[in-house]
Amino acid sequence: MPVAFSLLLAVLSVPFGCGAGGTAGDEAEVVDFAIREILVPKEQGRAFIVAWLRESTGPSDVSFDALAQRFWKWEGGVLAEIDAQEYQRLSGAGQDGGGSWAYSQHSVTVREYDAGKGEAVVEIGSMYGPMTMAGTRYLLRKEEGSWKKVSEETVWMN
Repeated sequence: MPVAFSLLLAVLSVPFGCGAGGTAGDEAEVVDFAIREILVPKEQGRAFIVAWLRESTGPSDVSFDALAQRFWKWEGGVLAEIDAQEYQRLSGAGQDGGGSWAYSQHSVTVREYDAGKGEAVVEIGSMYGPMTMAGTRYLLRKEEGSWKKVSEETVWMN
């Protein structure tokens, strides 16, 4: 695993606590929205891989293998779910001819989820190279049965 990705995981694993009343299925819907409606448009067609990471429970719970829930690849205008082995292979794909990574790497973590309020806080961590990283936190709200992005804030950057 690239050193930069290990650093990203350490930053993302700081516990923030979860909101009241959510299930894994509900969180999966939030993660799907974050990938399809936030990350895909933000990347403007560039190839990327993304991992859904569950919220860490504390300092002894920071292993990528333990936190990772599901994985996807965006390439050629298609979002496809992939397995952990394919994710690891692509994360080590190296650089393209222009000096950037062949696939930017992202993580999506649901920081808070409140089914009663229909609100979620999601953090997307992004790496575009070994020294180019950022984390953006989004407030999402469910309105008329669909998730909407209410606000976004850059919470860390390298």
